[in-house]
Amino acid sequence: MGIIEYEIEEIRKLCENTVPNSKIIACLCGDSPLVRVDIHDNSLHRQLTVCLRFPPEYPNDSILVELKSRTLSLKFLDSLARLCEKHARQHLGKPQGLHVLRFVQQYIHENPLCVCFDEIQELRRDLSANATPDLLKLKQRHSIVQLTAKGGEYYYKLNAYIPNEYPKQGVQLQQQESNLPPILVRYLNGQSCEIARQCVEPPLRVDKNDQAAFQPVPSLYRALKFCLEATSDFDVELCPICDKKVLPKEPSQLELDDTKDAFVERVYCGHLFHQGCLKHYLQQPPFPKSGKLCPAKRRHPRSDAKFYVGSASGRQPTVSADTGGRCSIRLAHDRWVVNVKLAESRWAQKQARERELQEVLDFLK
Repeated sequence: MGIIEYEIEEIRKLCENTVPNSKIIACLCGDSPLVRVDIHDNSLHRQLTVCLRFPPEYPNDSILVELKSRTLSLKFLDSLARLCEKHARQHLGKPQGLHVLRFVQQYIHENPLCVCFDEIQELRRDLSANATPDLLKLKQRHSIVQLTAKGGEYYYKLNAYIPNEYPKQGVQLQQQESNLPPILVRYLNGQSCEIARQCVEPPLRVDKNDQAAFQPVPSLYRALKFCLEATSDFDVELCPICDKKVLPKEPSQLELDDTKDAFVERVYCGHLFHQGCLKHYLQQPPFPKSGKLCPAKRRHPRSDAKFYVGSASGRQPTVSADTGGRCSIRLAHDRWVVNVKLAESRWAQKQARERELQEVLDFLK
């Protein structure tokens, strides 16, 4: 019996007893000897098939490893296959098959974030080459991706927990912290969680056929990409009224008193305003019957009037395309619900008071 036949027989006898969660599919000798083993890690989405082939000069040459999976990405499988062959070369001149199988099982057990390998790589690219390593940390032991999004001196930090049934289950966003205004932190928290939910739950307002055809999609990259883009844009966003930056350069200068003019407000169309600018704009004529429109020079990329994920075909806007170089979405905010008649009445009273004061001043002169 040659060394290859001997090793294949050893794998047949020992593999399922010494490699946890493994199942032998094939052990073939002959002209093209190979071993095929299924390995999983107590999760439907962390399982793969290991195919071992023996080169003519084996064991002086390393064993050839091919990995296949219905759930793990090709890029991850290629990277892991190279690591397996590198590991096999440490055992040249000796049997290598069981060592490789144990290495694969241990690797997927110790690296549960392998199910979102491609998404993590995309996030690294989005963070740019100059980003420091602390902006994206992987906590494999706890299945957590920790992201810190930055815009100027402002930051938004959160933990993204990857559940066992990911991507069928959505990513769970936890432990958010930030030095942004509370209204923007609430927006980031709520919208990122909503994006993750839309990735795994079918829309309610569609027919039964569309609901049945819905397929969950990975949610990690979509949710964290939104946090990255929104946080970086907050720092440079201008108030549509005064055309100055909404946020002060230093977070310590933020106005937290919601009665002050410098307090930051976010409206339905997505734009940010200084509260004083917004009040002045809403209190001045004309007062159209349909309500005041946002005067911003462009539609906001993160308007509440749009779906972020939509159907499986991609994002679907619920408002018409921007054709006039203006936002032109009706201004709406929980604290600014004023009908046309009330607005006109308030403006008329203000004008009357100003005329009375002017008459008094003229009389005194």
